[in-house]
Amino acid sequence: SLNNLTGETVFDEALESALRIGLEQSRYVNVLPDLKVRDTVKRMERDPDATRVDRAVGSEVAIRDGAKALILPTVAEVGGRVRITAEVIDPHTQTTVYSESADGTGAESVLGSLDTINSRLRERLGEALATVSSDSLPLEKVATRNLDALRAFSLAVRADVLGDDAQTIALLESAIRLDPGFARARLTLTGTLFNMDRRDDARAQLSEALALTDRLSTRERMIAEAWQANLESPRAALVKWNVLAGLYPDFFMAQGTYGFYAWQFGNDYASAIDATQRSAATQNPHRALSLYLLGTLRTGTGEYKEAERHFADAEALGIRYENQYYASLFAARRDFARMREVIAAGRRGPAAAAGHGSLTIPGIAFALDQGDWADAKTRIDAARQAAGDAHDERIESIALAVEALPVTAGGHVAAIDRYLEERVEAAFDPTDAEATERDGRILFNAWLAARQGSSAVARRTMAQASAATRSGDYPVLARTLAVVEAQLALADGKPAAAIAQLQPLLDGTEPFIAHLVLMDAHAATGNSAAARKEARWLSSQRGRAYTEIGAGPAWMPYNVVQTTLALLADAGFSASVGDHEGARAALAAFTTAWPDHAALPALRERVGVLDAAVRAARAPAGSGT
Repeated sequence: SLNNLTGETVFDEALESALRIGLEQSRYVNVLPDLKVRDTVKRMERDPDATRVDRAVGSEVAIRDGAKALILPTVAEVGGRVRITAEVIDPHTQTTVYSESADGTGAESVLGSLDTINSRLRERLGEALATVSSDSLPLEKVATRNLDALRAFSLAVRADVLGDDAQTIALLESAIRLDPGFARARLTLTGTLFNMDRRDDARAQLSEALALTDRLSTRERMIAEAWQANLESPRAALVKWNVLAGLYPDFFMAQGTYGFYAWQFGNDYASAIDATQRSAATQNPHRALSLYLLGTLRTGTGEYKEAERHFADAEALGIRYENQYYASLFAARRDFARMREVIAAGRRGPAAAAGHGSLTIPGIAFALDQGDWADAKTRIDAARQAAGDAHDERIESIALAVEALPVTAGGHVAAIDRYLEERVEAAFDPTDAEATERDGRILFNAWLAARQGSSAVARRTMAQASAATRSGDYPVLARTLAVVEAQLALADGKPAAAIAQLQPLLDGTEPFIAHLVLMDAHAATGNSAAARKEARWLSSQRGRAYTEIGAGPAWMPYNVVQTTLALLADAGFSASVGDHEGARAALAAFTTAWPDHAALPALRERVGVLDAAVRAARAPAGSGT
């Protein structure tokens, strides 16, 4: 906290923010976020609104949160001049290691004095002089020379910490009125509006901020450009956030955002985990969010013990969701009793009460995963009823998928074709937050048509996909499009072409369903060994099936079902290559997973054929069995 000895109250919040803004320009010096300081003070059983961060309190905060130094700023009037001093404190001894000060005449001198102090501090804290010079803008540019505007901005940051969105926006707008060129205030307002899903208002503020690049620090300009890329091209956004995360490894917002986007837009679990681990540092006030994401990502990579630990840590820090991904961890392990416990402990919002919360689609997947087709149908019907006349297209796609699954006697091809021929999706709007889901749904529907051999319907459906998807601006969708094209090649009797189409995708970021097409394509060429390898990949990647989201939620229930059906495929391919023990093991795993499979004629017949083949292989020669 600033020790203000001048009696000028405008200095209180304004100079604290200015000191922070100046130091945050550094790629070497990291400033503990104010929200984290408040959280730590609260853990010290103190009121963060009434506690001044002085030498004793600040030293304890620094020790608890791993900060190597405490900076105590003071502003005083000395001999008619305004003097600013910053003491650097060793938190373990609470002694002053050194101090820097600068004098000026009048209130208008304080920002220049802070610039001087910031530069000296950064050098003495170990940053090279050349870097200090190249990465710094004067505070009157990167912040504002208007102290009233800076004070309004400071109060807005505090209101944001307290979760008061209305007050945050009002104070930021006040700061902008006082200084229309206050680019940092506009950028902060952009983030607040984005978080409130006011995308048009956020876009307008972002445009204004980008027009004031000479008033943005290097880091702020990169943030603005990354946000702009979010609106235009996820592929470009991945690059922008990755660069920002690389340049500022302790900038938690960049690490967390890149981690989330690498998962969502890139289907890149390895990169997502790497970035999210850095974001989950104890100094991050939003650490719990990163831990929850880490739990999700580790579920996707099959690291179930680590995932459970991350979820538990996030929960201990206060995270409460409907628990879709936390429950998916246990579903992936086929621990459905624990899955239900986690769901029951989750938070329920208004959307869940209305029957269309975030667990609607996972709930269908959970039912299918247990072989409970009646429950899945009940959930689909309930979701349709909740949507009413609005028609939830995601649910309709999932309903089509359930009809198309190879677990019934068939007979639904004509009905599915008819639905898809009548369905024309709305035109793609890249500014729409749902645009990626729309294209993912189109590709899913085209996939279903191609899967059941309706190539013409599949191509007509696929033609509705946007140019953005075809250009690669949406990496996951572009890869999914390639899988649909491979499925079409297979439907047209060209399995070798399908394999050639898919091989370049296999770098760990390919869609789950690519391996199903590969399995079928290898089987069509008579390569049972290669087909079995893909079947075993599918059955082993249950966490991946539950957590892939990039191409939209409609894929997830279908993917999950394939992890169990792959056991049947494994049994058949194992028998084909003469591995009868392997066939028995796979068949046993399938019947254990779906003990009620006999209720479905198509499954009962398939299992019966495989079981007979396995028994025949086991019988001794000449036994007549």
